Amino acid sequence: MPYYGHLSQREYIARWQDFKDYFQDDEAETLRRPMRDALRRFLGDVLRQDLVAQLYARRYERTPERKGYRNGSYFRSLVTAFGLIPRLEVPRPRNGGIRTQVFRRYRRCWRAVEDFIRYTFLAGASTRETGLIVEQLLGKRLSASAVSSLVKLLAGEVRKYHARQLANNWRLLILDGVWVKVGGYKLHNKVMLVVYGVRADGRREVIDFRLARSESRDEWAAFLWDLYRRGLTGVGLWLVTVDGGKGLIAAAREVWPQVPLQRCWVHKLRNLASKLPAKYRETCLAEAKRVYLAQSYRAAIQRCRRWADKWRKLVPKVVECLEADIEDLLVHMRRLQGRRKLWVKVRTTNVIERLFRELRKRIRPMCGFADGDSCDRIVYMLFMKYNQQWQDRPLWTKPESTQND
Repeated sequence: MPYYGHLSQREYIARWQDFKDYFQDDEAETLRRPMRDALRRFLGDVLRQDLVAQLYARRYERTPERKGYRNGSYFRSLVTAFGLIPRLEVPRPRNGGIRTQVFRRYRRCWRAVEDFIRYTFLAGASTRETGLIVEQLLGKRLSASAVSSLVKLLAGEVRKYHARQLANNWRLLILDGVWVKVGGYKLHNKVMLVVYGVRADGRREVIDFRLARSESRDEWAAFLWDLYRRGLTGVGLWLVTVDGGKGLIAAAREVWPQVPLQRCWVHKLRNLASKLPAKYRETCLAEAKRVYLAQSYRAAIQRCRRWADKWRKLVPKVVECLEADIEDLLVHMRRLQGRRKLWVKVRTTNVIERLFRELRKRIRPMCGFADGDSCDRIVYMLFMKYNQQWQDRPLWTKPESTQND
């Protein structure tokens, strides 16, 4: 006969059914419910202690140091990393509100939850999809407008980022722009100007960015002079890599005349490819690439001369195009003779182009930004995400010296 203890068979079956109903979900969900209840009780205790510290008196205590009196309590919901905490009892003083670290004033979510919502939105989910994801994970339905409002809270951080002071601890700068669609009365193509920097120890980050109408000299100069006034005067810079745009080159030489400019090889080879007939394109470009693969500046010059002698009669405009900028294309070989391993990293703008691909991937489902402020916030979120990831992934790790250090 089975053992039921003090229970009858019917009571045992009823208890067993209750047990199965309780554990019908997975183990994590089963543990989450008592954890939320325990967290609500714990936060309630913390709030009551915060009020004691604020009033300098416990309940019904009369002391000369007392700062006020209690005025009952109210209930509110709070979305935490453990899920929705409903009916959290919040005691309140008679004058003003309670000062506590449990939640921020007028906020219904912990900061970690807000960051999760922003990163979900940044990963490519729409505001409506983000609200559904939060509901599935944390049990709280957020409307599309609520998600949008959380993203808009970054406006203050973005303003501080654009106004912060900069140090002269940068050794390499890479400048480029990416075109985006920005709304208003109608969608317009605008360019996001970006400055990417690397320190002496290899740590890298996006220093700043600005939305502009074009990549003209005036737009770039206004941006770079702003960086200069904030502290980026160019002292200690080894070189600046640019994409080859005339406006950018002119502005960079105006702001940092003492810093050598490195032209991007990828952009130059694209220019050559556009001028080459199809029958010569593959062979001619393959031989041109051997120029930057040389082991020294002198060897690169010799390869360039041999390449030019071979192709001058067949494609004179292509040869003229490369010879006109060959000195700017080989700046890295002269300036970084003691850091040959860095040549492959600084002779192109590929590191910043990789960042632009991630930005295009994010904005592709959106078709365009609602306005300039929305563009600023989303680009800021993306760039800060990569700045944080790059803290443990420097561009180089072994400190070396350059010829002109």
